[in-house]
Amino acid sequence: MEKIVPIAIEPSYLEGRGLVAADPSESDPSDSNVSSDEPIENSSHIFHTGKIMVAVYEAAPGKVHIEDAKYDEFVQILEGRLILTPDGGSESYEYKKGDSFVVPKGYTGTWHMPEKYRELIVIDTSYLESE
Repeated sequence: MEKIVPIAIEPSYLEGRGLVAADPSESDPSDSNVSSDEPIENSSHIFHTGKIMVAVYEAAPGKVHIEDAKYDEFVQILEGRLILTPDGGSESYEYKKGDSFVVPKGYTGTWHMPEKYRELIVIDTSYLESE
């Protein structure tokens, strides 16, 4: 039987040190519902993948459009700002360093990072089982 132990969330990753830059040629086909006019430079570190995925994600300024998000996502902003604007809505929702929120499965709209941006994310991976 495999020993199960807690997984530390290393502060260096939360501060943006040690993150691995994404290779655009290895884009995740499950993210086909995310589009951008320009590629956004980004890096990350995944702490755990199981029933949930826990990671730190960092990106240069940019804007993406999400079409029918495939999973529920908890976000805590570690650096920068994020502006979410649901399609068809007249309201935008702005979050900054220290804020936490949930983007529900099915969200459709823009995800705008007007400056360097870093987040701690927890994603429900049950959507992978249905694909």
